[in-house]
Amino acid sequence: MLTIRPSLPARAVRAHALKNCLAVVSAVNRLVAADVSEATKGRLSRSQHAVARMVELIEADLLPDPEAGQQPRAGLVSAEEILNAVRTRVEDLAQSRRVHLLFQLGFGSIWGNGHDLAEALGNFVMNAIESSAVEDTVVIATSESAEGGQLWTVSDSGPGIPHHLMPALGIPFNSRRQGGSGLGIAVARDIIERHGGLLRIESALGSGTLVSMWLPCLPPE
Repeated sequence: MLTIRPSLPARAVRAHALKNCLAVVSAVNRLVAADVSEATKGRLSRSQHAVARMVELIEADLLPDPEAGQQPRAGLVSAEEILNAVRTRVEDLAQSRRVHLLFQLGFGSIWGNGHDLAEALGNFVMNAIESSAVEDTVVIATSESAEGGQLWTVSDSGPGIPHHLMPALGIPFNSRRQGGSGLGIAVARDIIERHGGLLRIESALGSGTLVSMWLPCLPPE
């Protein structure tokens, strides 16, 4: 007697296919690493780290209840640690687009989840890189306020955002960039607000964009 089994969820099938694709990427990275320069090995190492992170995210998404796992660990994290993590994520993208990055590190630390904070800041840096022309410079700066909080800024000299589009920034699946999802700003804003922080975006046509993130030194109550 034929037993009809319930069909697998579509997201599980897609996730398994994605993991198979990533396994191929990882294998190619390892094979190529044996035949390239040390500088290129460094790039491949960053690629492998990104692949591992994608697999981790896919596996977490397949949990029956993604929210049932442990809460992300929070602790004291320095601005330098965040900037170093962001630099690792974005420097190859910047080089591929021939965009310069200028990191201006200030003092201080905040209480939070370092991975999430690097994700938020990295999203804005990637947006700035993709909005920049060849040989433009994106400036990423951190500074400590008098009360111990952190002010992080990302500025570019790209084409800017029209005034009438500003209210729509951060609305998921609303993007003026071809292939964009609008999720980057939404994710970053959520992370910043969960840390008790504030986000401000200033932009105008022809004058670039300035993103400012203020984060308190202590966790929100």
